[in-house]
Amino acid sequence: MSFLRKKIIRVVTIGGLGDMLLTTPAIAMLKKKFPNSRIVIFCSLKAYPDVFINNPHVDKITSISFFRNPISYIRYKYKLGEFYSFHYGGLFPSLFFNKPAQDIIADTFKVQLEDRRVQVFLTDKEDAAAKAIMSTYKNPVIVHIATWTTQNKEWPIKNWQSLIDSMPECTFIQVGLATEPALERVVDLRGKHSFREFMGIVKHAKSFAGVDSSFSHLTSAFNIPGVIVFGPSLPAIWGHPNNINIYKKVRCSPCIDLLKGPCPYGKPCMTNITVDEVREALQFQLHKGQAPEVNVVNRVLSSTATA
Repeated sequence: MSFLRKKIIRVVTIGGLGDMLLTTPAIAMLKKKFPNSRIVIFCSLKAYPDVFINNPHVDKITSISFFRNPISYIRYKYKLGEFYSFHYGGLFPSLFFNKPAQDIIADTFKVQLEDRRVQVFLTDKEDAAAKAIMSTYKNPVIVHIATWTTQNKEWPIKNWQSLIDSMPECTFIQVGLATEPALERVVDLRGKHSFREFMGIVKHAKSFAGVDSSFSHLTSAFNIPGVIVFGPSLPAIWGHPNNINIYKKVRCSPCIDLLKGPCPYGKPCMTNITVDEVREALQFQLHKGQAPEVNVVNRVLSSTATA
Protein backbone atom coordinates (compact mmCIF):
# COMPACT_ATOMS: atom_id res chain seq x y z
CA MET A 1 0.00 0.00 0.00
CA SER A 2 2.86 2.41 0.71
CA PHE A 3 3.96 1.93 -2.90
CA LEU A 4 0.57 3.16 -4.16
CA ARG A 5 0.83 6.32 -2.06
CA LYS A 6 4.10 7.38 -3.65
CA LYS A 7 4.07 10.54 -5.72
CA ILE A 8 4.63 9.70 -9.39
CA ILE A 9 6.67 12.24 -11.33
CA ARG A 10 6.19 11.79 -15.06
CA VAL A 11 8.84 13.30 -17.32
CA VAL A 12 8.24 13.44 -21.08
CA THR A 13 11.31 13.68 -23.29
CA ILE A 14 11.26 16.15 -26.16
CA GLY A 15 14.26 17.25 -28.21
CA GLY A 16 17.52 15.55 -29.15
CA LEU A 17 19.96 13.31 -27.32
CA GLY A 18 21.82 16.39 -26.14
CA ASP A 19 18.63 17.71 -24.56
CA MET A 20 18.18 14.37 -22.77
CA LEU A 21 21.65 14.76 -21.28
CA LEU A 22 21.04 18.36 -20.26
CA THR A 23 17.93 17.41 -18.31
CA THR A 24 19.72 14.91 -16.05
CA PRO A 25 20.78 17.49 -13.42
CA ALA A 26 17.15 18.60 -13.05
CA ILE A 27 15.97 15.01 -12.68
CA ALA A 28 18.48 14.50 -9.88
CA MET A 29 17.10 17.56 -8.10
CA LEU A 30 13.51 16.37 -8.56
CA LYS A 31 14.47 13.17 -6.78
CA LYS A 32 16.15 15.15 -4.01
CA LYS A 33 13.12 17.41 -3.63
CA PHE A 34 10.73 14.45 -3.61
CA PRO A 35 12.84 11.56 -2.23
CA ASN A 36 9.89 9.20 -1.83
CA SER A 37 8.58 9.74 -5.35
CA ARG A 38 8.75 7.45 -8.37
CA ILE A 39 10.26 9.19 -11.39
CA VAL A 40 9.05 7.77 -14.69
CA ILE A 41 10.75 8.83 -17.93
CA PHE A 42 8.54 8.66 -21.03
CA CYS A 43 10.79 8.42 -24.08
CA SER A 44 9.52 9.59 -27.45
CA LEU A 45 12.36 8.05 -29.48
CA LYS A 46 14.10 4.67 -29.33
CA ALA A 47 17.57 6.10 -28.61
CA TYR A 48 16.57 8.17 -25.58
CA PRO A 49 16.59 5.42 -22.92
CA ASP A 50 20.38 5.12 -23.39
CA VAL A 51 20.75 8.37 -21.47
CA PHE A 52 18.73 7.25 -18.44
CA ILE A 53 19.65 3.56 -18.07
CA ASN A 54 21.28 2.83 -14.68
CA ASN A 55 20.43 6.31 -13.40
CA PRO A 56 19.75 5.96 -9.64
CA HIS A 57 17.29 8.89 -9.76
CA VAL A 58 15.05 7.23 -12.35
CA ASP A 59 12.64 4.48 -11.32
CA LYS A 60 11.19 3.54 -14.69
CA ILE A 61 11.88 4.18 -18.38
CA THR A 62 9.04 3.62 -20.81
CA SER A 63 7.50 4.88 -24.05
CA ILE A 64 4.99 7.70 -24.49
CA SER A 65 3.55 6.17 -27.66
CA PHE A 66 -0.16 5.45 -27.85
CA PHE A 67 0.41 1.79 -28.69
CA ARG A 68 2.76 1.13 -25.75
CA ASN A 69 1.04 3.32 -23.14
CA PRO A 70 -2.41 4.39 -24.36
CA ILE A 71 -3.63 5.61 -20.99
CA SER A 72 -0.52 7.70 -20.30
CA TYR A 73 -0.59 9.02 -23.87
CA ILE A 74 -4.20 10.20 -23.49
CA ARG A 75 -3.50 11.71 -20.07
CA TYR A 76 -0.52 13.61 -21.49
CA LYS A 77 -2.17 14.72 -24.73
CA TYR A 78 -5.32 16.01 -23.05
CA LYS A 79 -3.57 17.34 -19.94
CA LEU A 80 -5.39 14.98 -17.60
CA GLY A 81 -2.42 14.59 -15.28
CA GLU A 82 0.80 16.31 -14.24
CA PHE A 83 3.70 15.80 -16.62
CA TYR A 84 7.09 17.50 -16.65
CA SER A 85 8.38 18.34 -20.10
CA PHE A 86 11.70 20.00 -20.92
CA HIS A 87 10.87 21.32 -24.38
CA TYR A 88 12.85 24.45 -23.54
CA GLY A 89 13.72 24.95 -27.22
CA GLY A 90 10.26 26.43 -27.69
CA LEU A 91 11.31 29.26 -25.36
CA PHE A 92 13.90 30.49 -27.91
CA PRO A 93 16.71 30.27 -25.33
CA SER A 94 19.40 31.98 -27.42
CA LEU A 95 17.16 35.04 -27.80
CA PHE A 96 15.75 35.38 -24.29
CA PHE A 97 18.18 33.72 -21.89
CA ASN A 98 21.78 34.13 -20.84
CA LYS A 99 22.18 31.14 -18.57
CA PRO A 100 22.95 27.44 -19.04
CA ALA A 101 20.30 25.22 -20.62
CA GLN A 102 20.39 23.05 -17.48
CA ASP A 103 19.10 26.02 -15.45
CA ILE A 104 16.38 26.78 -17.99
CA ILE A 105 15.19 23.17 -17.79
CA ALA A 106 15.39 23.23 -14.00
CA ASP A 107 13.16 26.32 -13.96
CA THR A 108 10.49 24.44 -15.91
CA PHE A 109 10.76 21.63 -13.33
CA LYS A 110 10.54 24.18 -10.48
CA VAL A 111 13.82 23.11 -8.92
CA GLN A 112 17.13 24.88 -8.38
CA LEU A 113 20.30 23.08 -9.37
CA GLU A 114 23.17 22.43 -7.01
CA ASP A 115 25.30 20.91 -9.77
CA ARG A 116 24.97 21.57 -13.52
CA ARG A 117 27.10 18.64 -14.63
CA VAL A 118 25.48 16.11 -16.91
CA GLN A 119 24.80 12.81 -15.14
CA VAL A 120 25.12 9.45 -16.88
CA PHE A 121 25.82 6.15 -15.17
CA LEU A 122 27.71 3.33 -16.82
CA THR A 123 27.58 -0.21 -15.50
CA ASP A 124 30.87 -1.75 -14.39
CA LYS A 125 30.77 -3.98 -17.47
CA GLU A 126 30.26 -1.04 -19.82
CA ASP A 127 33.03 0.93 -18.17
CA ALA A 128 35.50 -1.96 -18.34
CA ALA A 129 34.72 -2.64 -22.00
CA ALA A 130 35.29 1.00 -22.96
CA LYS A 131 38.49 1.21 -20.94
CA ALA A 132 39.83 -1.86 -22.74
CA ILE A 133 39.09 -0.30 -26.13
CA MET A 134 40.71 3.03 -25.31
CA SER A 135 43.79 1.54 -23.64
CA THR A 136 45.12 0.51 -27.05
CA TYR A 137 45.45 4.10 -28.29
CA LYS A 138 48.11 6.71 -27.58
CA ASN A 139 46.79 10.14 -26.55
CA PRO A 140 43.23 9.38 -27.69
CA VAL A 141 41.20 12.42 -28.69
CA ILE A 142 37.53 11.98 -29.55
CA VAL A 143 36.35 14.02 -32.52
CA HIS A 144 32.73 14.63 -33.47
CA ILE A 145 32.15 16.92 -36.43
CA ALA A 146 28.45 16.78 -37.32
CA THR A 147 25.02 17.29 -35.78
CA TRP A 148 21.57 16.36 -37.01
CA THR A 149 20.14 19.63 -35.62
CA THR A 150 21.54 21.89 -38.34
CA GLN A 151 24.53 21.89 -40.66
CA ASN A 152 25.06 25.53 -39.69
CA LYS A 153 26.80 24.23 -36.53
CA GLU A 154 29.43 22.38 -38.56
CA TRP A 155 33.01 23.57 -39.00
CA PRO A 156 34.47 22.96 -42.50
CA ILE A 157 35.64 19.37 -42.86
CA LYS A 158 38.91 20.56 -44.44
CA ASN A 159 39.62 22.38 -41.18
CA TRP A 160 39.08 19.24 -39.16
CA GLN A 161 41.39 17.36 -41.47
CA SER A 162 44.07 20.03 -41.20
CA LEU A 163 43.80 19.90 -37.42
CA ILE A 164 44.24 16.13 -37.37
CA ASP A 165 47.14 16.19 -39.81
CA SER A 166 48.91 18.83 -37.72
CA MET A 167 48.79 16.76 -34.52
CA PRO A 168 50.32 13.35 -35.32
CA GLU A 169 51.17 12.85 -31.65
CA CYS A 170 47.46 12.20 -30.98
CA THR A 171 45.16 9.37 -32.00
CA PHE A 172 41.93 10.95 -33.22
CA ILE A 173 38.88 8.73 -32.82
CA GLN A 174 35.86 9.76 -34.85
CA VAL A 175 32.47 9.03 -33.31
CA GLY A 176 28.90 9.59 -34.45
CA LEU A 177 26.52 8.14 -37.00
CA ALA A 178 27.70 6.10 -39.96
CA THR A 179 26.09 8.68 -42.26
CA GLU A 180 28.21 11.56 -40.95
CA PRO A 181 31.15 12.78 -43.09
CA ALA A 182 34.29 10.68 -42.73
CA LEU A 183 37.72 12.01 -41.83
CA GLU A 184 41.02 10.52 -42.95
CA ARG A 185 43.80 9.20 -40.73
CA VAL A 186 41.48 8.63 -37.78
CA VAL A 187 40.16 5.60 -35.96
CA ASP A 188 36.70 5.46 -37.50
CA LEU A 189 34.07 4.32 -34.99
CA ARG A 190 31.11 6.00 -36.70
CA GLY A 191 28.05 3.82 -36.46
CA LYS A 192 29.96 0.96 -34.81
CA HIS A 193 28.77 1.45 -31.26
CA SER A 194 25.60 2.31 -29.39
CA PHE A 195 25.33 5.65 -27.63
CA ARG A 196 25.83 3.83 -24.32
CA GLU A 197 29.10 2.39 -25.63
CA PHE A 198 30.16 5.79 -26.92
CA MET A 199 29.63 7.17 -23.41
CA GLY A 200 32.37 4.92 -22.08
CA ILE A 201 34.65 5.71 -25.01
CA VAL A 202 34.34 9.43 -24.29
CA LYS A 203 34.94 8.82 -20.58
CA HIS A 204 38.30 7.17 -21.22
CA ALA A 205 39.56 9.68 -23.80
CA LYS A 206 42.26 12.19 -23.01
CA SER A 207 40.44 15.04 -24.72
CA PHE A 208 37.63 15.90 -27.12
CA ALA A 209 37.21 18.20 -30.13
CA GLY A 210 33.91 18.81 -31.80
CA VAL A 211 30.80 20.82 -32.48
CA ASP A 212 27.94 21.72 -30.15
CA SER A 213 26.20 18.33 -29.98
CA SER A 214 25.24 15.46 -27.68
CA PHE A 215 28.88 14.36 -27.54
CA SER A 216 30.06 17.77 -26.37
CA HIS A 217 27.53 17.51 -23.51
CA LEU A 218 28.84 14.05 -22.64
CA THR A 219 32.22 15.58 -21.82
CA SER A 220 30.55 17.34 -18.88
CA ALA A 221 29.56 14.03 -17.29
CA PHE A 222 33.17 12.86 -17.11
CA ASN A 223 34.94 16.24 -16.85
CA ILE A 224 36.83 15.59 -20.09
CA PRO A 225 38.82 18.69 -21.17
CA GLY A 226 37.66 19.41 -24.69
CA VAL A 227 37.41 22.10 -27.35
CA ILE A 228 34.03 23.02 -28.84
CA VAL A 229 33.51 25.26 -31.87
CA PHE A 230 30.37 27.38 -31.58
CA GLY A 231 28.65 29.52 -34.19
CA PRO A 232 24.85 29.70 -34.44
CA SER A 233 24.43 28.62 -30.81
CA LEU A 234 25.77 30.24 -27.64
CA PRO A 235 28.43 28.85 -25.26
CA ALA A 236 26.69 30.66 -22.40
CA ILE A 237 23.71 28.34 -22.88
CA TRP A 238 25.11 25.12 -24.35
CA GLY A 239 28.76 25.25 -23.28
CA HIS A 240 30.37 23.53 -20.29
CA PRO A 241 33.22 24.84 -18.11
CA ASN A 242 35.35 21.72 -18.64
CA ASN A 243 35.69 22.75 -22.30
CA ILE A 244 37.26 25.66 -24.10
CA ASN A 245 34.27 26.99 -26.00
CA ILE A 246 35.38 28.93 -29.07
CA TYR A 247 32.86 31.47 -30.30
CA LYS A 248 33.27 34.31 -32.78
CA LYS A 249 30.17 36.43 -32.68
CA VAL A 250 29.01 38.00 -35.90
CA ARG A 251 26.02 40.30 -36.40
CA CYS A 252 23.66 37.51 -37.38
CA SER A 253 24.52 35.09 -34.58
CA PRO A 254 23.10 33.43 -32.65
CA CYS A 255 20.56 32.21 -35.19
CA ILE A 256 19.87 28.69 -33.90
CA ASP A 257 16.32 29.54 -32.80
CA LEU A 258 15.38 31.46 -35.94
CA LEU A 259 17.11 30.01 -38.99
CA LYS A 260 15.81 26.62 -40.04
CA GLY A 261 17.58 26.38 -43.40
CA PRO A 262 21.19 26.79 -44.57
CA CYS A 263 23.02 29.98 -43.63
CA PRO A 264 22.65 32.47 -46.50
CA TYR A 265 25.99 34.08 -45.62
CA GLY A 266 28.27 31.04 -45.74
CA LYS A 267 28.47 30.47 -41.95
CA PRO A 268 31.04 33.20 -41.10
CA CYS A 269 30.53 32.44 -37.40
CA MET A 270 32.08 29.03 -38.07
CA THR A 271 34.48 29.69 -40.94
CA ASN A 272 36.12 32.58 -39.05
CA ILE A 273 37.42 30.10 -36.47
CA THR A 274 40.89 29.07 -37.59
CA VAL A 275 42.67 25.74 -37.38
CA ASP A 276 45.47 27.40 -35.41
CA GLU A 277 43.03 28.59 -32.77
CA VAL A 278 41.47 25.16 -32.33
CA ARG A 279 44.88 23.47 -32.25
CA GLU A 280 46.18 25.92 -29.64
CA ALA A 281 43.14 25.30 -27.46
CA LEU A 282 43.38 21.53 -27.86
CA GLN A 283 47.08 21.51 -27.02
CA PHE A 284 46.29 23.57 -23.93
CA GLN A 285 43.72 20.99 -22.87
CA LEU A 286 46.01 18.06 -23.52
CA HIS A 287 48.87 19.58 -21.55
CA LYS A 288 46.93 21.16 -18.70
CA GLY A 289 44.12 18.64 -18.40
CA GLN A 290 41.58 21.21 -17.29
CA ALA A 291 39.91 24.05 -19.17
CA PRO A 292 39.44 27.57 -17.87
CA GLU A 293 35.94 28.81 -17.24
CA VAL A 294 34.09 30.03 -20.33
CA ASN A 295 34.33 33.69 -19.30
CA VAL A 296 38.15 33.64 -19.12
CA VAL A 297 38.86 31.85 -22.39
CA ASN A 298 40.20 35.11 -23.84
CA ARG A 299 43.25 34.70 -21.59
CA VAL A 300 44.08 31.52 -23.46
CA LEU A 301 43.33 32.51 -27.04
CA SER A 302 41.72 35.37 -28.86
CA SER A 303 39.06 33.39 -30.67
CA THR A 304 36.11 34.74 -28.72
CA ALA A 305 36.66 38.23 -30.08
CA THR A 306 33.89 39.75 -32.17
CA ALA A 307 34.51 39.11 -35.85
